[in-house]
Amino acid sequence: MNACGCPILVDGAIYTYSGSRIYKVDAISGEILIDKPMDHNSSFAINPPTYANGMIFVGLSDGTIQAFDANTLDSLWIYRDSIGGQPNSSIVYHDGYIYTGFWVGEINEAHYVCLSATDEDPTQTMEEKLPTWYYTSKGGFYWAGAYVADDFLLVGTDDGGNGYTSQTSRLLLLDPATGELMDSWDGLNADIRSTVVYDAGTDAYYFTSKGGTFYSVQVTGDRKLTNKWSVNLANGVGGVTMSTST
Repeated sequence: MNACGCPILVDGAIYTYSGSRIYKVDAISGEILIDKPMDHNSSFAINPPTYANGMIFVGLSDGTIQAFDANTLDSLWIYRDSIGGQPNSSIVYHDGYIYTGFWVGEINEAHYVCLSATDEDPTQTMEEKLPTWYYTSKGGFYWAGAYVADDFLLVGTDDGGNGYTSQTSRLLLLDPATGELMDSWDGLNADIRSTVVYDAGTDAYYFTSKGGTFYSVQVTGDRKLTNKWSVNLANGVGGVTMSTST
């Protein structure tokens, strides 16, 4: 529970967190420049913090996101999700907003949320942030990193079943401003526990599933999914193949 989160490097300083404290560390000497308390600890510290516009964002247990000033590590605001869950998805920043998801268990519902990064009340260090929108999915979101553009967001879901054989996970295409579901690719092979990435050469988006499938898809100008294809990865030990890699 006191695991050290993966570090990030910003302007010559390393930012990381461990237990219920966040650290700013000199990248060359290793000297701890600043450490401050967080509201509480992360579930397993499996994601790095995210930096944007002078702010650091960290996912904490029980469906919590806390924002800090990158210079001072003073708290700016805090978000507490109404369902809660482990903060197992990466926090993605785009155009003044952050996007992330939570996981409550294999078969339980959890939220994917959009939060304004703005500190609306600088006088309150523990200001309670309200979500701009949230999307609810059975199985929730685990290691599910989103691709976020100006007009759409792509993110994968868990399959909502125990194990890694259910053909019920989905790739969601959401409106990043409202959370409206514009399109989806349903019936995918087990939990999608990877980040959706874009390749300009093929103008396509790629991701993997825990069922061992590699996927590709394109997005049309009217925000629909098209030209879908997939390939099963080679069988692993005992015929079991998984991928949670981006």
